[in-house]
Amino acid sequence: MTGKEFRIWRRYKEISQQVVASFAECNKSTICRWEKEQINLYPDLYNKVMEFYETNNK
Repeated sequence: MTGKEFRIWRRYKEISQQVVASFAECNKSTICRWEKEQINLYPDLYNKVMEFYETNNK
């Protein structure tokens, strides 16, 4: 999943970047920059974000 796709999903679910960042134990700006495709996430952080997605995509 790309950052842009994640952003669309997150906004649809009305979940803030801060909620994702808290779950993934990173800074909100990291999530923001990834969604804008300015950075790539390290594999461990990407896996945490995908875990958040799986947990909240029901």
